Amino acid sequence: MRPDHATTHALLTRLKLRHLRLLLALSQRGTAAAVAAQFHISPAAISKALAEIEDIAGTPLFERNVRGMRPTAAGAELIAGAGVVLAQLERLAESLQAVRNGTQGRLTLAFRTNSVQPFLAQAVAAFQERHPGVSIHVVEGGIGDMIEQLTEGELDLLFAYEDPRLERRELDLAPIVAGQDIVVVASPTHPLRRRKRLGAHDLLEQRWCIHADGSRMLHHLQTGFRALGLPVPSRGVHTSDVAMTLNLLQYAGYLAFYPQRIAQQLVAAGTACILPVTLPCRVEPVVAAWNRLLAPRGPALAFREFALQQAEAQGLCTQG
Repeated sequence: MRPDHATTHALLTRLKLRHLRLLLALSQRGTAAAVAAQFHISPAAISKALAEIEDIAGTPLFERNVRGMRPTAAGAELIAGAGVVLAQLERLAESLQAVRNGTQGRLTLAFRTNSVQPFLAQAVAAFQERHPGVSIHVVEGGIGDMIEQLTEGELDLLFAYEDPRLERRELDLAPIVAGQDIVVVASPTHPLRRRKRLGAHDLLEQRWCIHADGSRMLHHLQTGFRALGLPVPSRGVHTSDVAMTLNLLQYAGYLAFYPQRIAQQLVAAGTACILPVTLPCRVEPVVAAWNRLLAPRGPALAFREFALQQAEAQGLCTQG
């Protein structure tokens, strides 16, 4: 096997973009015949090119068997790197196009908290009005999946509560919404609204919309009541669905637990009131996260700057 410095030199001087595309295609298709059909060349040409790549790498990159081809450990490492390099080049090409033709291209973002949803909807609408050539895609998934997509370059921006899982060397964070108190909401006609004196103990026998097990809001609900030496409310329906929660508030007299900004939006819409009960709990700030190691797509950079400016102009980052 070649010494490490020789392999590094070979990769830097002999490995071509066509090699990287071939490796990715083989990992996806699994056979030389399938890749040959994709590239409109002969299987023999694919085999020859793979032999050339393995000579450059100094080690086998695929295991051959009757079912096809499977990457070796070295192959998997090189394929992962090839994906990053090609994604970076794609972004650089889009950035150059944006410089020549104005902001256009694809923007992919996600949010993991309803606290930022109204702001984000307004920002997206205003941004697309200014830049109609931008194709905006909002994706869904768990926080772990979203962070991995940020790292791999599949996702441009993630809006989420501050979370230790975001503390990665490749990620940059910027505040969007400051930390907020959490309040109890009910329908505008709920009997508790007429109470002259209301304490947390008065809420225990009420029916609640209780967030799903393991959720951030359920943790805060439990923390708030336990800090007051009270049991955690357990009567009600376990749901994190906003539409279901609003229906239960209005038509069945349930209570719910929301960050203050969301609660104020419900009050402004006439669908809820905030009960005068103080619970000792707050949600963390909402941040925007992106991969600083990848050259940002033109639309992603423009929208990130636009969103940060809008958040500052609206005072969302100010501690309340």
